[in-house]
Order: sequence, then C-alpha cells, then structure tokens
Amino acid sequence: MDENIFTTDVEAKPKKSFSGGFKFLLGLGIFLTGLMNLVGIQFIVLGVIEQVWREMGMFEYVRQGILYLCLMCCFAFMVKIAVNERPFSNLLVRCVRIIGCLITISAFLLPRLSGYEDSGFVIMQFGSFTLIDGNMLMFGTLLLIFAGIIKEGFSMQNELDEVL
Repeated sequence: MDENIFTTDVEAKPKKSFSGGFKFLLGLGIFLTGLMNLVGIQFIVLGVIEQVWREMGMFEYVRQGILYLCLMCCFAFMVKIAVNERPFSNLLVRCVRIIGCLITISAFLLPRLSGYEDSGFVIMQFGSFTLIDGNMLMFGTLLLIFAGIIKEGFSMQNELDEVL
C-alpha cells in the first residue's frame, strides 16, 4: 500500500499591531498616568498620615482620592494593553467596572461629607441634605454600561482568535 503523506503549509499570520498614532497616545497616557500615580500615592499616604483633610476638607480629600484611584486603574489597563498588544482583556473589563463602581458609590458618599458642593444635578434634595449627586451617578452608570460593552468585545475577540 502507498503511504499517504499530507503536508500542510500553515503560514503564521502576522500579528496586527497598533497604528503609530495609537502607540504614541498609549505611551503618552502611560507616562502621564504613571506620573499622576506617584502624586496620587503621595497624596493619599500623606493625607492619612498628616491628616490633610483637615486643611482642605473631607469632601475635597475624598474626591481627589477617588480620582487618583481611577487613574491607578487606567494606568494598569493601559500597561496591559501595551504589553499584550491587544485592545481588550479581562483586566480592562475589571478596571472599567471598578472605576464605574467607585464613581457610582461616590454619588452616594460625597453628598454626606462636610464641604460638599452640589454639581447642579442632584437627586432628592431637601434643604442642605442631598441624597444622590446626579452627575456622578450618571457617569458611574455609563462606565458600568461601557464595561459590559467592553466585556462583549473581549469575548468576541477571543472567539475570533480561536477561529483564526
């Protein structure tokens, strides 16, 4: 009997990389958020040790702390994108979800702090009492929706990678 010899030439498809403009913006974003992370860590640590909130007010301190925590998440997922050269990942989904949760929680937390200044869109305000900051709630909800969309994009990316 004759031997059946099957040969297949499988060429490795070249890995698509990001455009030059996106690489520049990603590098700039990593650099700037990295610098802000150093400032944020110093702000949070010194704020606790030296009780900075007494000078600037608890509202302003917590608002700045939330901003720095969000920037830390942004830094983490941008580094992940740069290392893996893939736009979607589980870390990206988690970070956007964490940022959305932080902002949504702050919509309920910030109005309770001394020195709170309303954003112009509040939900259920009675005199000086504000139940929810509407702007923060809206942005937090939008980020949670975007996290769901990114999760779907990530699963589609994985399915496409399995097919190719």
